[in-house]
Amino acid sequence: MILLDGLDKHSDPQRSKLVAESSVPVARVHTPTPSLPDYEASQAQLKPTTLSYPEIKEKRTRRRRWRKCALYSLVVYFVLTIAIGVPLMVVKLKRKSYAKANPYDAWSGNPPIPPKSITLGDAPLRLSSAKSCNAWSLEDKPDGPLLRSELQYNVPVNGSIFLNTNITYSGNGTYLNHFSGQLLVGVSDDPSADEASVHVTMHHTTPALRNATNVCLMQTGQGGGLYLFTDSLSFNITLTLPQNHTSTRHVPQLMCHLPNFKQTYQQLDPYVTFGSVVLGGAMSEVSIQSIQASTAVVKASLAEIEGRFAVDSSLSLETVSAPINADIHLYNYGTSNSPTFLHLTTGNSVLNANVTMYVPPGVDPDFGPHFLGHAETFNAPLTLALMHDEASIPATLRLRALNNLGNTRVSVDSRYEGTFDVATMFAQADVVTQHGTESQDYYSNGGNDDGNDDYGSGADAASDMMNFDDDDDDDGDDAVDYGSDDYVTKGKIRMYLPSVLSAGGTSTYSAATTSASSGGNASGSTNRCLEYDLISSSEIRGWVGTPPRPSPTSGVAEWEQYDSMGHIDIVSSLSGAQLVLLT
Repeated sequence: MILLDGLDKHSDPQRSKLVAESSVPVARVHTPTPSLPDYEASQAQLKPTTLSYPEIKEKRTRRRRWRKCALYSLVVYFVLTIAIGVPLMVVKLKRKSYAKANPYDAWSGNPPIPPKSITLGDAPLRLSSAKSCNAWSLEDKPDGPLLRSELQYNVPVNGSIFLNTNITYSGNGTYLNHFSGQLLVGVSDDPSADEASVHVTMHHTTPALRNATNVCLMQTGQGGGLYLFTDSLSFNITLTLPQNHTSTRHVPQLMCHLPNFKQTYQQLDPYVTFGSVVLGGAMSEVSIQSIQASTAVVKASLAEIEGRFAVDSSLSLETVSAPINADIHLYNYGTSNSPTFLHLTTGNSVLNANVTMYVPPGVDPDFGPHFLGHAETFNAPLTLALMHDEASIPATLRLRALNNLGNTRVSVDSRYEGTFDVATMFAQADVVTQHGTESQDYYSNGGNDDGNDDYGSGADAASDMMNFDDDDDDDGDDAVDYGSDDYVTKGKIRMYLPSVLSAGGTSTYSAATTSASSGGNASGSTNRCLEYDLISSSEIRGWVGTPPRPSPTSGVAEWEQYDSMGHIDIVSSLSGAQLVLLT
């Protein structure tokens, strides 16, 4: 009951009854303001709108769809966090641990940049600039089902010698099946010859096809050579170089770019040497018995490269889906204070190379790396063997070997000194020391039983890691004191390697009784040692050489030694990697 203000609760009931009986709906006056609706309109607006069943179902479906999208987004975010964030954290932790364990930079400063690849000279040349064309000495002679035509040109050797063609490699290269041939390069037996001779044998089906082909002698500002203007023929080309019977003949440049040719180079060294050599072509197999040049480049996609190379500036062997088998001799005479470059690359096929390095006595060993190398392949084994020439001083080598889905194995002789980094992805990294026929492996998956890859001090950690016994040998002279304080110091593990073979062919281990500061042994001998900086599940880093190890903080002389220190970087993905240290 609502009591109106000003009315007493004891008011007259008769009056209240009359008021209630006489009450009628009062018509409200419409307000002149359009923004304020009347009472009935406002009540109508507050009533909920009745939705149909399809509309309600669609609204519920839309809500479920948004919930699913939000759930999927959270799942994707979680997966990306695990797939990207965790590896990044692992890499950062590895880098942090390596920074603490090994303060020596693998590649100090900016390494020298190798020279750019040599171009193919003046190609393409115009037919109008030819000195002579189609000087056939034999025309259209029947040779089985084909016709044979022959000619010969003489080319001076005081400039560039080139063999080239207007045929270029397109996308699929199927048209190269209609253009092929063989090239043979050798040395003339005629002592009176002072020019190179180019003999061409062309096989064709009709005289009209011979007339449509131009075999020309070209002369340019750099030299002369043979140029083929053709579309589809088969050639046999023989290039014969003159020789000096009293001294070696030097040719400034040799360029042979013949696609789909089988190129064979006989023993040119030591009769003829070259300033620069550019050989190969698309789908051209290159086989070299022996060649010597300052700079050599061989490019032969989809075809094998093999042979013996001797260079003193740079060597580049490049192909793909074909093997590389090379015997390489690198020289650095120290005249230009720059390294000798080596670049080997292929793919989907093996890479095998034996490299012999030579640095003559008297060359400053601290001017920088003497040799800078890069070797790479994928889906196939990679094997490199690097040795010193017997007359060479110890050379500074910096090498990077890369591989994917294939085993990588790099071996160096006992004269190599420097750091090394052997790393893999989901595979095993090994460091193998080999003395004669015996070898000892040090695996990256070794460690304590609790899974901790950090090795502490003491004989137990060292012997567990190296599979060595810390017991003394019977004679006691060749034993290594693995439990000494200097063998495992500051988180590094040091092992003294067998000394170089004496005249009697024996080798001994020196006891590790050295001080941590000097790095040498107490008796004053300078035995080569192996020192590990980092051993993780898939990576081994360290240093090998004669103590003391160069340090950037020891002084000016030590900094120069540190800056010119060698380094070997071996990286293999999804397959093993091994570094073999010959002792």
